[in-house]
Amino acid sequence: MATAAVTVLAGGALAACGGGSGGDDSTFTILQYETTSTAQYKGWQVALEMFREAHPDVDVEFATTSFDSIRSNAKILLTGDDVPDVMLVNTGNADGGQLAAQGLLDPLTDVVEENGWDEDITGSVAALAKYDENGHAGSGDWYGVPNVASFFTFFYNADMLAEHGYDAPPATMAELEEMFDAFLADGITPVSSNAGEHAVLQTWWQLISAQADRQEVDDFIFLQGEPDVTSGAFEAGTTQLQDWIEKGYLGSQLAGIKADEMERAFIAGEFPFMAQGTWSFSRVAEEADFAWGTFAFPESSLNAGASGHLWSVPANSANKELAYDWIATTLSPEVQNAIASEGGIPVAGDTAAIEDPKMRELNEQFDQIKAADALSFYPDYPVPGLLDFQMSELQAMTNGSTDAASFLAGLQDFYDSGKDS
Repeated sequence: MATAAVTVLAGGALAACGGGSGGDDSTFTILQYETTSTAQYKGWQVALEMFREAHPDVDVEFATTSFDSIRSNAKILLTGDDVPDVMLVNTGNADGGQLAAQGLLDPLTDVVEENGWDEDITGSVAALAKYDENGHAGSGDWYGVPNVASFFTFFYNADMLAEHGYDAPPATMAELEEMFDAFLADGITPVSSNAGEHAVLQTWWQLISAQADRQEVDDFIFLQGEPDVTSGAFEAGTTQLQDWIEKGYLGSQLAGIKADEMERAFIAGEFPFMAQGTWSFSRVAEEADFAWGTFAFPESSLNAGASGHLWSVPANSANKELAYDWIATTLSPEVQNAIASEGGIPVAGDTAAIEDPKMRELNEQFDQIKAADALSFYPDYPVPGLLDFQMSELQAMTNGSTDAASFLAGLQDFYDSGKDS
């Protein structure tokens, strides 16, 4: 029988890979960076067992490194003969796009089409798996295949809503803000949020997405045309965020709050709402002792969110056929449904097979977003360094040291200089 070794890599070096002329081709190396608590990691353990059964003569090394290590060392890991056979790669122009443009990843378009993966993974869910010759996402060849997706949503405390006379979450933005005002009038901050990490950033992008059309978003994310971020949906959404901040909907001292603190406060019953990504679903499900649920931002034409990181095949992989089979295994119904059962959002799962009603409801929300091609991605994807700029400026907005117009003017300059570099 084959053995499956789970190796934790602290740095950028990958020891004893199966790839290249210097390695042993009977060893198949999978390199990934998801933590053991995530739904996809747990689903991949199912995939690993299935893969071992299908390939009993192959030694499988399931190696784990960190997200930051991949960001810093991916080019080194993929250069030379001693490389992973299949590897989890970060989405976006600055990561997967650059590796594709540098010839370090194999194009997978033929494999994707032969397996029919493009029939399940389409539109905005597929967009960040494709890169052109310049490494820009949205078109060109497939250079990886996602297993999961995420989107931004509202979590709500149904008990707190009921105490204030609400038997359901709001259906319109006007109703949502009326609820916010009612809680504020009782001395309760409506939304658990943070600007020390990404919640305010994603709230900002969601408020823009609510009023944007597909073309506005694609022009900005995929560096198409000459987007004007000082007008249109960008101006409307940013002005609305400033209004929410000034009214106190998101609380105060946000720059000093991290995601963990934000989640703990919501789970403790201190806030009726939390604006956060679906990645917090499992924690809320495990720890909250009150009635709760999720609902999409009301009246939104698009929804912040994206497909997850990509299973990619290094150009120098010595076991490419096995790599394709690994990807196929992770997209199998057994694995996709296992990911859903652990609180994830599989890209090709069977929502009807999900037993937990809250988890099924969350995946039904994703099915609706997917069917409408309504994912608007995340706002830091277009150019390197954009995340740091956006985070810093939005923190400044939360403490009143800048305003919507100044932020957008600076964003335009940063975006244009990054796009042209």
